[in-house]
Amino acid sequence: MIDVFFAELIGTFMFLAVIIISGHATLKYDTMGWLKIGLALSVAILVFSKISACFNPAVSFMLYLNKDISAVQMCVGIFGQIIGAVLAYFYYRYLKKNYSSLL
Repeated sequence: MIDVFFAELIGTFMFLAVIIISGHATLKYDTMGWLKIGLALSVAILVFSKISACFNPAVSFMLYLNKDISAVQMCVGIFGQIIGAVLAYFYYRYLKKNYSSLL
């Protein structure tokens, strides 16, 4: 189960960090944010699909309802997703504070 936790944490972090940073940059000057977001999700799924590749609590819950994953795997995955999302937010805040000229 630890592999599921870290796969969801790292995948969610990667995906949401790209969303937050691309969204911020798109408001300023970048019009290709949608492509970066799609690529980030694709890479995260390719890298972690053998372990777990939900990266969204709604997807995890749907897979549980469909009996593709157990309740324990769903809970561990959602916990990893939440931690990954929080880390992505603080990473963005760190970049914005220390490297605002790059964003």
